[in-house]
Amino acid sequence: MSLKHHNSRRAKGFTLLELLVVIAIIALLIAILLPALGSARCEGQKTKCLANMRGLGQAFATYSIEDPGGYTTPVHPEAERRWLYDGEYEYGGSTGLGVFADPDFRAERRVLNQYVYGSTQNKPPVDLFECPTDEGVPDAPVDFEPFFVSGEGAGKSVREGTGTSYRLNNHIDFLNQTGYSDSFYGPYLRPKTRVPSVSDTVLLEETIAEVAKWNDESVTTKGWHCKVNRFNVLFVDTHADVIFLQGQRDLSDQYPDYWILRGNGWRMDCYPAKPVPDLAGN
Repeated sequence: MSLKHHNSRRAKGFTLLELLVVIAIIALLIAILLPALGSARCEGQKTKCLANMRGLGQAFATYSIEDPGGYTTPVHPEAERRWLYDGEYEYGGSTGLGVFADPDFRAERRVLNQYVYGSTQNKPPVDLFECPTDEGVPDAPVDFEPFFVSGEGAGKSVREGTGTSYRLNNHIDFLNQTGYSDSFYGPYLRPKTRVPSVSDTVLLEETIAEVAKWNDESVTTKGWHCKVNRFNVLFVDTHADVIFLQGQRDLSDQYPDYWILRGNGWRMDCYPAKPVPDLAGN
């Protein structure tokens, strides 16, 4: 057999050992790259969500200029007149499910929509009311709102259930754990002039943050952007950022007759501005 013929036979393919080595290398590369790709995807979605919030912040600012009372956000009149809970979601967005499909709470009756969509209510190319990774609200030891785990919103994204992924900070104790269920202690129903610190007072939050707020520090909550206990929020001054929240940091014992809830770089309360009575009367 000639050397030339011998070499041509060897060049026909890999040996079994060589093939196994190549497969092992490819598997190793995939194992290394997949987490990095997943992390990059989460970061991209987080950035998009923050951009949505900033866009809503601009709409809130325009609304505030035109509102007779200079309110930081629209307050749906029907939510304050006759519904058990107050208008955390009916400020804007699409028609939802259950009570959020009520004729009064349909998309065409949500005040902020005219500032986002225009008078025609046409859906814009970018949907500012939807977090791109809105996965709904998981069951937890303390369910701050049964609508999301056992009601019409169960198994749905928050956007599908309520019409928007983002919840207004109305900072009121729905569970009456602290005795502050009859007034608002956040920016809801207030003009900016009654918000002492507009740069770190939360105006709007990803709803998933409420799970971390109402459960104690032994419970970890995975945010919608792959990070544990980290959530996107919009502040009253219309800038958006990520905050760390784990456990209900109730500091009201230090401030009599005021519900204080704060963390590093953020606060839900408007102390020392006076509380605003809940018009609906929980």
